[in-house]
Amino acid sequence: MTEVLIKEVKHIQRCLINKDMKGEEWEEKMEIVHKLEDVATYLKDALGKGIEF
Repeated sequence: MTEVLIKEVKHIQRCLINKDMKGEEWEEKMEIVHKLEDVATYLKDALGKGIEF
């Protein structure tokens, strides 16, 4: 299940990156992308420790 969550987070990141935005919207989008990367990293670390979600 955790692997599926990681793939979904990565998919959302790609969708956001592919969305054309400018100015303040772009800055907000990039902030979200970075937060999603933190989530993916957390899930990968948990998976490495044998924790499943």
